[in-house]
Amino acid sequence: MSRPPGFSSGGGLPSLSSDDMCPVCKTIRYLNKDMEFLINPECYHSMCVNCVNRLFNDGPNQCPYAGCHKTLRRKGFRSAFFSDLSVEREVDIRRRVAAVFNQQEDDFETLRDYNDYLQMVEDLTFDLVWGSEAKRREAEATLMRWEAEHRAEIERNRKAGREADELHRRRLQAEREAARQRRLDALREAEEERRDRARSREAELDALAQAGTQQATDGTAQQRVQLKKRGQAANRAVDAAVAAAATAGDVGKLSIRGLKEKKKAPVAEGPYDPFGGMEFVPSRYRVREELNHPSLDKYRIDQQHITGGYSFLDYISRAMFEAFAGLAVFIEDEKEAGIGLSAGEVAGMSAGMAAVGDKMELD
Repeated sequence: MSRPPGFSSGGGLPSLSSDDMCPVCKTIRYLNKDMEFLINPECYHSMCVNCVNRLFNDGPNQCPYAGCHKTLRRKGFRSAFFSDLSVEREVDIRRRVAAVFNQQEDDFETLRDYNDYLQMVEDLTFDLVWGSEAKRREAEATLMRWEAEHRAEIERNRKAGREADELHRRRLQAEREAARQRRLDALREAEEERRDRARSREAELDALAQAGTQQATDGTAQQRVQLKKRGQAANRAVDAAVAAAATAGDVGKLSIRGLKEKKKAPVAEGPYDPFGGMEFVPSRYRVREELNHPSLDKYRIDQQHITGGYSFLDYISRAMFEAFAGLAVFIEDEKEAGIGLSAGEVAGMSAGMAAVGDKMELD
């Protein structure tokens, strides 16, 4: 049920926030970060812990709020769960009403009777929370009368509720214990699997080590036999060489029979030639530095053609090679090559051969 429009959100009660100030000692939370506010369900007026200890440690005392004549006790103070104290008060009232009107659906003959019962309880709760003073006194009297008339039934329902809560708690505990046991079993299986893998790996390493030791032992024995044979063969060769030298009358000179005489490599003179002596100088023409021609002067002195790294002789050489590359090449005659080459490849080879053919001088 919603709140009536005539009521404020606080219901006349202040709200707790980080900027609260104790209404009794006027201490603000900014000056005391550890300050804690307490409330008493008798009037729901908040005050700091220091004021509660100072006013109510010696016994019951009147609420220090102006206009509040409630008598409060130290043991009745507690911390508020909600920052809005009106919500805190409503929750407490609903908890108190639910403790008295604790019938369940199974206690009624029809669902309509149970719904009427719930509506009656909600109307009573609304009057206790938001009703006027008269409505609140009437609802309080109704609550006390119902509690007195149905005390035995209320106690029986409370006991059944406690048993149901205990059963629910045990079921949750059993489920948590079963889940914990499953986790332990999974961890135990994982640990056992890890140990099995470790044992298998150790067994494999031991087998490899034993096999390596046996192989090393056999290899060492074979190596010793081979070294012994090589030593005996070397000794026999030395003895034979010494005997041959003694027979020839040249004991001071050691010679080994059967070795080829090594020839000294010729000493290379001059720089290394990567082409093995091949010459790529064109034979059909020769480019001279003093080559003069009116059409070539612009390539010699024109600034549009001269750049860094430009060489006039390189330009002339390239032009001459391109000029002579096509001489003595007849594509029609090369189409029937018959040697596994295409006509284009044969034409290219012929052009290169024509470019470096017979020597020819250009003046």
